[in-house]
Amino acid sequence: MKKLYVEVANTPFKRERGLMGRKRIGKNHGMLFDFANSRRLSFWMRNTYVPLDIAFIDEKGIIKEIKEMIPLSTRPVTSSSQCRYALEVNRGWFDNNNITHGASVAGIGIQFNQDNCRTAQIMSQIPQETLPVEPGLDTPIDPQGSAQQESPSPPPDVILDKTHKDLLEDADIKGKDLIIMYVTKDGRSLPPKVISPPFTFEEDSEGEASAIVKAWDNQDASWKSFLIDNIIDLQEKEPPEEKQENLIQEQEL
Repeated sequence: MKKLYVEVANTPFKRERGLMGRKRIGKNHGMLFDFANSRRLSFWMRNTYVPLDIAFIDEKGIIKEIKEMIPLSTRPVTSSSQCRYALEVNRGWFDNNNITHGASVAGIGIQFNQDNCRTAQIMSQIPQETLPVEPGLDTPIDPQGSAQQESPSPPPDVILDKTHKDLLEDADIKGKDLIIMYVTKDGRSLPPKVISPPFTFEEDSEGEASAIVKAWDNQDASWKSFLIDNIIDLQEKEPPEEKQENLIQEQEL
């Protein structure tokens, strides 16, 4: 099971903009396009500089196919079947993590369904030409399907989570403090820090937009800048009264 941090493009404006103008994306980062319903999906790479792979995913969270995206190309890359989602990642991420068509994806609105994953796994393991086709259906019927469906289901192959930038933006809107785990440019892991909003974003020395977040460091009582790519983890800090209430509930149990 692989974890991927994604930005979500679920509005016409976000889907149209995509990853345009980016010079890089994080190692385990990408963008999930959600079209709300299934259709033939088509993408191009106009004004997009990063070599990408794109996975077309159906409404059940199953990857139907994976294709390469060539930087700055205006040639359409289209799904062969109707899909609801598309997932863009750095070129080679799927291969490096052994993710192929038939793999399952869950998180960020994609509901994990064990039956979907089990069916996809069964069908991917059986040669299609050996399965009979029931009249009127396009999908071969597995004669031993009922027996195989009783076996335990695997977890999803890819788990999606929000990017650190999205978590910072959410916390900024809510006015929430965050506990940050961070690695400096020279590779030193800092002890956990509590940072407070407002969280503002700046470009880095290479001109990459929103690559740096500026926040109030509670331990040092000063404003600090953090490279978003160097953030290891972010967690919301519970208010003291909420933490005490949770502790009381645990003791009662």
